[in-house]
Amino acid sequence: MQEKQLTDRGRRTRDNLLHAAAVVFARQGFLDTKITDITTEAGTANGSFYNYFDSKEDIFRAAIAQVNGRMFEVAASRLPEGASPYERIEAATRRYVEGYKADAGMIMILEQVATFSPEFKAMRRETRTMFRARTERGIRRWQESGVIDPRLPAQVAADALTSMVSNFCYMWLNFDEDYDTETVVTTLSRMWAQSLGIPVPD
Repeated sequence: MQEKQLTDRGRRTRDNLLHAAAVVFARQGFLDTKITDITTEAGTANGSFYNYFDSKEDIFRAAIAQVNGRMFEVAASRLPEGASPYERIEAATRRYVEGYKADAGMIMILEQVATFSPEFKAMRRETRTMFRARTERGIRRWQESGVIDPRLPAQVAADALTSMVSNFCYMWLNFDEDYDTETVVTTLSRMWAQSLGIPVPD
């Protein structure tokens, strides 16, 4: 549905429906969620849903757009000035892990829906491509400055490293592995740095 001009009350109702949808999708999955589940969670009448969204797919699309927006903010946030390569890796990893954890339920459902929906597969690819491109730029800068091996294919390395982090987060949070966030950030950061030949702190 094309977003129309809303009153303050209308925006609150729409935001409430989006929040409820994220809760229900994360709890029940995409296929098992009905519009009535969303409106019940939101405490709104079923008919009011269609003032803001055309379908279950429409509200899922809007909810994922919000998740992607937050993840884009994570990717665009500035890293510490003058930090060492390892410190930059750790800061970027921490922000990604914390961002993923905050929206883990919806990200997990997107992973599932992307297996049968070309549209949502494209949305998933968009987020992945953004993080891979950021990683690739960092690798190329370090290659140009002599920090890491210039013979390493930067795009392939970036793809492998971002896959390691995102797939680990998916398994960690989807299967409720009992790892604390600090251990996860430190382990992933050290593995990332060591794979590129970057010194890590003792």
